[in-house]
Order: sequence, then C-alpha cells, then structure tokens
Amino acid sequence: MSFDLLRSEIIDAGLCQGCGLCAGYCKHIEMETLRPTLKDYCILEREGQDCGKCYQNCPQVLQKKFKELQPLGIYSLRSKDSEILEKASSGGFVTTITKQLLKDKELSEVVMVQNIDDLPKASRVTDPEDVIQNAGAVYGRSGVLEKLVEVTGDNFEPVGIVGVPCEIRGASEMGEEMNRDILKIGLFCNSSMRTAETDRGLVCSPCCGGCPSGVNAQGYISLIREGKYLEAVDLIRNDNPLPSICGRICTHECEHGCTLIGSDHPVAIRELKKFITEYEIKQDIKKSVKIKKKLGKKVAIIGAGPAGLTAGYFLSLKGYSPTIFEKTDHTGGMLRYGVPQFRLPDYVLDYDVETIKKAGVDIVFNKPLGPDMTIEDLKNDGYEAVFIATGQYKPRTLHLEGEELPNVHVAINFLIDRKYRDWQKQQEFKGKTIGIIGGGPVAVDVAQTALRLGAEKIHLVDIMNEKDLELVLREIPEEELKFMEYHFETSVSKISKGEGETLVLNSYKIEKGEVDNTGRRSINKIEGSDYEIKADAIVIAVGQAVDFNLIDIATGNKLKKEHNKIEIDPITFETNIPGVFAGGDTITHSKAVAIAAIAHGKEAAISIDRYLKGEDLSKGRYRQNKMFFEGITRTPKDYSLKPESLEEATEDIQWNFEEIEAMFTEDMALAEARRCLSCNHYCSHCQDFPAIYSDFTAGEVGSKQGFTTVVAWTERGKEIIEKSIAQGSFEEGTVNEDELKKAINLKSKREMEVLEKTPRQQVLDYVTLQGPTTISNISKTLNLETKKVRYEALRLVQLNQIEMNVEPGLEEPRFSPLCED
Repeated sequence: MSFDLLRSEIIDAGLCQGCGLCAGYCKHIEMETLRPTLKDYCILEREGQDCGKCYQNCPQVLQKKFKELQPLGIYSLRSKDSEILEKASSGGFVTTITKQLLKDKELSEVVMVQNIDDLPKASRVTDPEDVIQNAGAVYGRSGVLEKLVEVTGDNFEPVGIVGVPCEIRGASEMGEEMNRDILKIGLFCNSSMRTAETDRGLVCSPCCGGCPSGVNAQGYISLIREGKYLEAVDLIRNDNPLPSICGRICTHECEHGCTLIGSDHPVAIRELKKFITEYEIKQDIKKSVKIKKKLGKKVAIIGAGPAGLTAGYFLSLKGYSPTIFEKTDHTGGMLRYGVPQFRLPDYVLDYDVETIKKAGVDIVFNKPLGPDMTIEDLKNDGYEAVFIATGQYKPRTLHLEGEELPNVHVAINFLIDRKYRDWQKQQEFKGKTIGIIGGGPVAVDVAQTALRLGAEKIHLVDIMNEKDLELVLREIPEEELKFMEYHFETSVSKISKGEGETLVLNSYKIEKGEVDNTGRRSINKIEGSDYEIKADAIVIAVGQAVDFNLIDIATGNKLKKEHNKIEIDPITFETNIPGVFAGGDTITHSKAVAIAAIAHGKEAAISIDRYLKGEDLSKGRYRQNKMFFEGITRTPKDYSLKPESLEEATEDIQWNFEEIEAMFTEDMALAEARRCLSCNHYCSHCQDFPAIYSDFTAGEVGSKQGFTTVVAWTERGKEIIEKSIAQGSFEEGTVNEDELKKAINLKSKREMEVLEKTPRQQVLDYVTLQGPTTISNISKTLNLETKKVRYEALRLVQLNQIEMNVEPGLEEPRFSPLCED
C-alpha cells in the first residue's frame, strides 16, 4: 500500500479531506497547499519496507457504513457568555465547553480549527482564553489530525479534538491504535453551510455555496480534469442555462470562498467556464435538450433578459409552455444593449439563447407589457402564471444643474448609441477628455468605449473609496487603467460650461459620517475641498431605474412597490398579485448582476411549477439574502490569477471592439483544474452526519436560530454536558428531533465509495468468512505476498480482531475469527 495508491484513489480522485493524518504518521509526507505530497520518497516504493500507514489509516479508506446508535441525550443549548456569542457559531456551545474543559484542567490541550488572520488553521490550544479569541472558524482542510498525531507524541496528559465526522472517525481509529483516550468533540457535517443542497442531503462545496444559482463548480472542474469538456458544460446548465455568458461577465463570487485562499490563489473558475463553453461553441455540436411531455399549461414571461430566459428554460424542462414577450427586437436585455462587444461578443449571447429556444421556449419580439398587453389580457389568452423580468432601462441622474447642457450623456444611452445604432464616428472622442460621474462597472464600460473612440484621458468621480471599488478596478486591463484617473471619495455639485465647448465637473471631497438608524452613513462635504475637472464630454453613470409607466397600466396599478422596485416574497418571488411573479433588476434589493438574475429566474420557475400544481410555494425553502439580494459586503482575501502569457495577451490592447480577454489554452485549463481540491466531494460518500464516533456532537440542525443542538454519544460525553448545564453555563432550548433525524437519515442513504481493500482488510475478511486458516492458504487465495500476509495477520491478532492458535504437529499457526464470550 504505497503513497501512489493513496494518491490515485484518494488525492487525485478528489476524496482527500485535508486532515493531514498521513503526514502526521509518515515523515516522508507533508501537506502542501492543503493536500498531501511526498517530500522525498515512499519507503515502500524505494526500500520495499512494509508500511502502508498513509493509505490504511486514511479516514476515507476507513469509511464505515452508518450504524444506528441511540443517543444518550439530546439538548438545545446557548452559551451565557456574551463574548463567546459575539464570535462563535450558532449558540457557542463548542467554544464554551472547550474553554471550560481547559480551564478546569480536565483537558491539558485541545486540537481545533481556529480563525488565524481570517483563515482556518489547525491549532494546539492550551489557554482557555485563546479558545474565545480565535473562535468562529469554518472547518475543513485544516490538518487537525496531523496536529493530533503531534500532540499524542509529546503530550501524555488528557487531550481532546474538535472535528467534523470524517476527522472524528480518523481520531477514533487513531486512539484505538495508540491506546489513547482522546475526548472527541464532533460537529455535524456541513453544519456551517446550510444551503438548499445540504438540506436535501446533497453536497455543496464552498464555491457552489457562493454561487447565487448554485452551480456545481467543483463538479464541472472535476470533469475538466478528465477532459470531459462537453459534459462539464452540461453540468453547469443543470443550474444555469447561460454558461457562455457567465464565462465572460460573471462576478465570480464562487472564487471568493475558495479553500485555497491563504495557501495559494483561488482557482480561476470563471476562466475555466469560459474555456469549456468556447470549446463547445467551436465544436458546433447541435445540442438537444431533454424536456418533459408538455402539460398543456402556458406561462407568460415579460422580458428576454437573463432572468426571463432562465425562467423560460427551466419551465420548459418541467413540461410547461413558456412564451417570452420582449419589447425590443433582440434577446438579452441589458446584456445585449448595455455590455460592450469587447466584453461580451454577440455570438456568445446568441449561442446561449439558441440553446434555450431549442429547449422549447417561444420568444415574441416587439411586444411590451402595457395597454396593448395587460396581465388580464394574458390570463384571457390562457396564460396561467406571469413572470415579470423587464429590467431597468430608465436612466438615473443626480438632478444636477447643467445636466441638460450639450455633450452631457447618461450611461445607458451612451452605450446603446455606440453599439447598435449604426454608429460611424470611430474617432468621435479623438484627443478628448471625458468626465464620468460614477466609478462602477457601467462607468468603466463607458470609459473603455470612449477610449476605443479616441479619448486620451478619462476622469471617473465616485463617492466610494479605492477599497470599495477594488473588485471593479481589478477587472480593468492595466493598459487601459493608465488612461483613467479615479477621483475617490469625491462628489459633484454641478456641471457648468468652461472655455469654448468644454464642460466642467464642479467637484469636492467628501467624508462619511456615523451610521444612522436606517443603517446608512451620511455623506458630508469637506469644507474648502472644491476643485474643477475639465472635460470635453460628461457621462452620468449612476445606475438605472425601473420604468413603471407601462407596468402600472398593465397591472391596473395593483402591483405593490417599495423604493420604486417590485415588492416580492423573498422566498417564492411572488408579488402581491396571485400568480404573478417577478425577478431580476425589477425587484427590491436585487443585486443587479447577471448571475443573481439567473438565480431569480431559476427560483421563480420552481415557484411557478408549484403554483400551477397547487402546492405550497414556500415549503422546504428559505430566504437566501447572500445569494439573491445582497451585494458583496467585503472584498475577498485573494483573487485568482491568469498564467503570465495569458495576462500579457489580455493587456495587449488593440483599441478596437474585439473581445479584449484572451482565454485558456487546453494545457492551461487542465493545469488550473488540477489545482482544485474538490472540496467536500468526499462528503458525497460519507453516511455519518452526526459524528457518531465522538463523545458528543454539536451543530445547528434541530435548534432555533441562536441555539446549538448537542447530542451525547458516550457516558463521558453526557456527563460533561450535564455538568456544564448544572454549573449554569448554558441556557436551554427545545430540540426539533424530527428535523435532526431527517438530516441524519438523508446522509445515511448516500452510496459509499468502493475503494480497493487494504491487505489487512482482505486478510480480516477472508478469515472471518472462511474460518480457521493458515498464512499459506490466505496468500495463495488472495494472491498476496506471504511476508505481507504474515505481517497483516499478526497485526490483526495484536489489535484483537482475529486470534492465532499454534497446534502441535502443524507446520503453521492457524488464524480464526475472534470468538465472542
């Protein structure tokens, strides 16, 4: 059992959990970028020595079928320590109990994951106060078992470990082998990632959990590693029917939670998506989409933007007959009219739309919602549900003095005019300076367009600081950024005429005040900070609004609105009008990015399906603010990188409207895909949700928000819990045991990964099934080296798993199953 077997069956197969146990056992193995690697050589391969500890002791190799085990106690607890509640997860049970065990000297040391510099690190904790100071870490790939081996090697006092079920299983096996009584504090599997996927008993990696539409990035990257590029695109379409578009313009929030951050740069997930979707396009494969038999029910969708296209696609797959009514003569919405060609070429958008049409979605052009097509008209025409996804086309301004002056534009009109309205002035801004009010993505689109039309200088004025706009700035090629000057934390009082035909942005510096009772911070002018920015043209890029004139007519002014957006149920996306749903940029608190609109369309399709079946729209679903409604609240700790050659190609600007981003070659894509750790893929083959090999387990399933569900599995665990309750450390709540049992049962039904049996397991199985036998018989039957069989059989005897009998007159000892008393 060499390291090669561990690498092929566990590491390269994406089953390594990063616990570090193999590195703890073997001095020739080290953890490099969160996965085991040989630092010199494997003694079995080089010296032929019997070993195999790395493989035989791997918790993934030692997978055990879930067994029913009766808990000795189930509790719902919340810490009474306010400092702990501020930092710890859910009810703060694990932090409180660990601190208490160290403080009372019941444990001399605990191995646990701690939040060190905002990254999860396996730590040896001896000081009770350190438990609190570094609480709140997310478990996974932290090397806790490597640390535990280290602890048990030099500390012979009572020790403990906090870990997820697979880590606890490894610790349990290790404790038996080393004859050490280790207190095992378990955590429910995936307890820190409550998503629709985990609630259904499925597996969700951090990248999947960070995608508004729940795309299985880990899954399709695994397919890329295998060279299955078309299958990878198909997997994306299970959750997102616009993969080619997202390969270009997605905000790639999936990368922000990549486990590699802190050890390496995150995987370039968007670049990989771009590679495989472009590969599919070039293959010119006529895609066929499997759809259910039509149910004879019609759904009207208003708007052919990302939300409307997505809703239509998924409704068609469910057997409905969706029709998209689009007010213009093209699909795509703002993706087509607002995003420049050099960021999103038309052929990419058209390809994804064609796939959606092949799925059975009808699209009617030049048909706006309004007096000529009302909601009532649609119902009379047999449409049983309506999804409104009209987007935002109404330009916003700041109502400044001078906005009406010549050469003052609004961003959306500026971009549309220079993309589709037969624009011939290729040198419109040659040698000129452009002033832009705003510094976000749309402002950058304006700036890049102006540069391609000859501008030599761009001023961008924004009230945000450089850190706030970090994500935007990173997307701008260096060769373009040097022509742009950002005026951060700056506002404009008015636009005025300058000399000749020039314009002036009358600007001043601002500072933000304290947060008020609405959660917002006031913006205050810094006195004496006024200055002028001279420009030949000015573009106002401060966003768009929904134009409700036609929508109000079509809905008879019945549609409820909030802050000039459609108010919806945040779980079902239904409006106050029964059977009428809404999504995309038209709704309150929308993130206003394509992938969120796609997620809205996907969720709305689920709701419409339930509505037409007469089912509960909310059952089994919950509000997902981060996914659907909230923008990125803080910048990620690190960013994905392109290979140097690709970076150079991207920076080589041609100053035309061709796509500016170069893409991965096949070799680049494969190399990048191999960096992926396949996080939580190993969970697909584990049946143990509640960590039954622990002394007690904790997690949030089964308790109301703010409380921790705690399950005692051993008498020792129960005694510790009840002693802490008696000491007044916790407030007690009630447990929903049905919810807990549901989570346990869901995971217990997973199919386990079938791996090659270790020689030890083969010998044990043979003896157990065949009864008394000899080393010669075992070696011959199993085709194993005699020396290896002898070693494993004697080791099994030492572990009290089989017994050996030496009988007079026999040349060999006989090995038998262990007889129970």
